[in-house]
Formats: sequence, structure tokens, C-alpha cells
Amino acid sequence: MTAVAANHAILTRSDAAGFESSLFRGGDHNRASNAGDHTNAIQLGGREDLFLEGDEATHVYEVTEGVVCLYRIMPDGNRHILAFRFPGDIVGLCSPATYGYNAQAVGDTRVRRISRAGLERMIDERSDFARRLLRMATAELNAMRDHLTCLASKSAEAKVADFLLMLAGRSTARAGNAVVVNLPMTRTDIGDYLGLTIETVSRTISKLRRTGVIDLPRTTQVVVRSTGRLAELAGAA
Repeated sequence: MTAVAANHAILTRSDAAGFESSLFRGGDHNRASNAGDHTNAIQLGGREDLFLEGDEATHVYEVTEGVVCLYRIMPDGNRHILAFRFPGDIVGLCSPATYGYNAQAVGDTRVRRISRAGLERMIDERSDFARRLLRMATAELNAMRDHLTCLASKSAEAKVADFLLMLAGRSTARAGNAVVVNLPMTRTDIGDYLGLTIETVSRTISKLRRTGVIDLPRTTQVVVRSTGRLAELAGAA
């Protein structure tokens, strides 16, 4: 795969699963907040829940720092991670009256709280804001569809490659021609997201390193040396 084709694969994957850099621009978040919300910024520690499944969906949250995982506890007690949300992403956007999942900070995380009443008021007042909201909701639904397809039809190696390709598409950090990806989630988190055991995740990442597709300077960082090869393994080429 040529460099141009590899870059196209990353951009296409990122566009399909990603979100706009931010729904709220300038003073938008202030307009969308209730007058009674004196503190709109919320700081979360690692593994601290932002809200739980079944809580009343009175607010949406914009991630400004860190990563939030959306998860559900299955009837057998196992955890299934539905998605990860990164800076600029919105949590709780497609929730009806109550949240349909739990939201938890992966590590130290900061979010901005926006009242749903304020959000609806801005939809009525601002057509540009309503269009951004629609694009973001559409991207969220497309990302969920792509993830379900990945879980249902891909091998373990393709799933891990697809996950790393998604992270690479969101990263702006470079080391020469390589893409530097921060990996705050644990191997268990990745497994719960991809439907794999922690052992399978670790073996697959080690294999990608041995074959020169990635480097692992530390457990919380991946250097993608060949985005083209990663795209081929993910089935995105």
C-alpha cells in the first residue's frame, strides 16, 4: 500500500467512527448551561463513574481531557465496553430519558457538563448548532454499527489492528513517519471492548510488535510504524 493510500485508509476510518473536534464552540457551552450550574467542569479520577445506567439523563458531557469508556454489565456479570470517548467527544448525546449505559473515566479525566434543557434551547435558537449536533449523532451511530460489524466478523488480529488504526486516526503525534498513540486503557479494557480475553489482546499486540508493525516504548504508548500494514490487517485497506 502506498503512503497516500494508507493515509486515505486512516482518514476514512477516522471520519466514519470519529466526531467533530467539539460540539460547543466559543461561548456555546455557557449558553447551553443552566443558570443554576455554578460548576460546569467536572474532574474525575481513574475508574470514577460519571453516571450509571438508569440515571436520569438530565445532562450531556463534553470530554475535554482524558478518556471516558461507556460500558454495560451483562447478565453473567461480565463487563462489555461499548465505546471510548476522547477530548472533543460528547457523552450521553443519544440517551433518551435515562442513560442506557455506565460512563467511567479511564484515567484522570475532565468533562464539561451541559444541561439537556440548555441543549434543546440551543437547537431551537441556532441552526448551525443543530446541524453540528446532527452530524455528531450520525457519527456516533455509524461508529456503533462499524464496531458491531468488527465484533461479529473479524479475527482477533483484525480487531486489535482496527482498534489501533482508530486511535492512530485520532492522533496528531508523530515520530518521524510513525504515528504515536497514547494508550491509557488497560489490556483488560481493550479486551472488554473487542470481545477478547486479556491474554489474546496481549499476544496479538506482541505479534504486531515482533512483525514490525508497531513499537511499544511503554505499556501506555504504541508507535505505529506501518499504517498501511495495520490497515491491511484491519481489513480497511
